[in-house]
Amino acid sequence: MSKLNKEPSKKILDSEQTRPKLGKNVLSLGMVSLFTDLSSQMVYPLIPVFLTLIGASPATLGLIEGVAESTASLFRAFFGRLSDKLKKRKIFIIWGYGLSAISRPFFYFASHWTIVLTIRFSDRIGKAIRTPSRDALISTSIDQSIQGKAFGFHRAMDRIGAIGGPLLAMLILYLLKDTMPELSALKTMFLISVIPGLIALVFIKFTKETSIIPKTLDKQKKTAMLGKPFILFLLANAFFTLGNSSNAFLIVKAQEVGIAIFLIPVLWMVYNIICSISSPIFGSISDKIGRKPIIIISFIYYSIIYILFAFADEPWMIWALFAAYGIFYGLSNGIFRAYVADIVEEENRATAYGILNTIIGISLFPASVLMGAIWTGFGSQPAFIVGACLGMVGFIIFLFSLMTKESV
Repeated sequence: MSKLNKEPSKKILDSEQTRPKLGKNVLSLGMVSLFTDLSSQMVYPLIPVFLTLIGASPATLGLIEGVAESTASLFRAFFGRLSDKLKKRKIFIIWGYGLSAISRPFFYFASHWTIVLTIRFSDRIGKAIRTPSRDALISTSIDQSIQGKAFGFHRAMDRIGAIGGPLLAMLILYLLKDTMPELSALKTMFLISVIPGLIALVFIKFTKETSIIPKTLDKQKKTAMLGKPFILFLLANAFFTLGNSSNAFLIVKAQEVGIAIFLIPVLWMVYNIICSISSPIFGSISDKIGRKPIIIISFIYYSIIYILFAFADEPWMIWALFAAYGIFYGLSNGIFRAYVADIVEEENRATAYGILNTIIGISLFPASVLMGAIWTGFGSQPAFIVGACLGMVGFIIFLFSLMTKESV
């Protein structure tokens, strides 16, 4: 009898020991993202405010965000392909995070929107260098059965840093508010933001390259990256991104409704708290039920949120919508990355992530310019409605992709 009782316990112990773990690379890169976002989110939520103080319009904001994101994104496919060719990930991660870290303090010297554009462009180039290699390294560092969990964890660490960034920015601005003008306080805070960015670079030391062994796959798998499912996923993301302009416009909307400048970092923090909670939850769910249902929900959910932003005219509505928008991040960002890992072979994943990010980045330019132009000419309500409609076009294309014979 005692022997029979011991068997189940031994089975449970063996199961726990063999359960796939996130591993050192995922944990280290999570810390890198945490400190990088701590640095960047001290700056990013306040760029619209900074541009307003130096005399820039919403249309100029759209131009800056569109040019910075889309132009830099042209390089993502190049650096992704180069990473696959060289079979190296870590060197691209180091240079990418390094360039972003050293670009931010130059906001201190900015007095015209063209300087802001240059800084944003440099920061985005750094992201273009690192992102494909980083995502490819994560995907090959863990078991296939926990891809969603791994990317969800990484996105959560990214967002935890984004929670701390606005808090730190708010503290610095509060301490400086009685000692210097608002513009000078902002510039000083931008200068301080370099410190957590440099700390992030230290954690890259603990990551290791993974061996990339080309596999002999069947015809469907060999063509997966360039086949209909991947191409249609790219197309769906392109149209979706046309309606998903820079989040800076959400901050402008908050100002329009009457939320005070000093509360903007808190509002951004609320968004990031929800992001950090929802990312690993939905990532783990996608490991169990599949990526496709979650991706479908994400497209529909986004369009609903943007429609609600269009008609929001009270501060409490904005607070609720920023929290709700954080759920969309959990439904999409990490899961999109895991989905690419599902349909693309290991030796081409950096290329695939690079192409995906390039398509998204290219689409961000007309998205931000369109949003800024409609907003300036007709107001915020039509701008958000157009964004919601374009998001639904992306949903329709993705739905069509699931009906193709090559869909995986």
